[in-house]
Amino acid sequence: MSKSLGKILGTNTSQHINKNEANIVPYARNDGSIGYYLIDSDGNNIYDSSQEDYFRNIQQNIQQQSLKPYDNYMSREERIENMKQGKNLFLDIENNPDANYEMPWYTIEKYGRDNVNENLDIVEKYTQKYDVDPNLVKAIMYNEASTGHKLILNDLGDVLHMSGSQMPMNIQGKTWGGFRGKQYDTYNPEQNIELGVQVIKQTPEKVGTVWNRTGAMEVNDFGARTKTIYDNKLWEK
Repeated sequence: MSKSLGKILGTNTSQHINKNEANIVPYARNDGSIGYYLIDSDGNNIYDSSQEDYFRNIQQNIQQQSLKPYDNYMSREERIENMKQGKNLFLDIENNPDANYEMPWYTIEKYGRDNVNENLDIVEKYTQKYDVDPNLVKAIMYNEASTGHKLILNDLGDVLHMSGSQMPMNIQGKTWGGFRGKQYDTYNPEQNIELGVQVIKQTPEKVGTVWNRTGAMEVNDFGARTKTIYDNKLWEK
């Protein structure tokens, strides 16, 4: 999963810098390569690119003077389009003390367990291929099936090819089907999971929230529940 800028720098950068804008001061290293400093509005040097190659296409960013430490400024649609092109998003998703980490009353645990266990081989195959934590994928799959089941209506919608989002990842094929230049059939369980794993890989920490609501700015109940499921491996109960 992608690391936030704060994780990379080992500090809470939100206390030092406007998250959407930073001044870039390029310099030439001794080996002839180009580096840069990030300077905040008070003139403080808050980052030296020699510490870690964090941003992609740094040469282009320097030329355009358009480096953005966080992608929070993007709309939901812009986030989706960038992710579909294979770009990592660096989002500062705020903690939410009001988020509910408990499983809701309408949870059907069997639906969640079955959804995960029936697809273990596919999950293992694609999480290895794309280097994604398999337990994170399982937690989202469990959450989607155990709490988003709508009794039998979700399954019925998939059978009739009328559902807005398709299991086992409960991913919206209309939104995400065309990913990185490839068209995925989200009614096909294997393609559904392969696509879901790739979408998860493109999102930051607190991935459950962004998976559920791509435009989110703070942790929501789905994201909080995903952590509960992940921590307790509820699909194994």
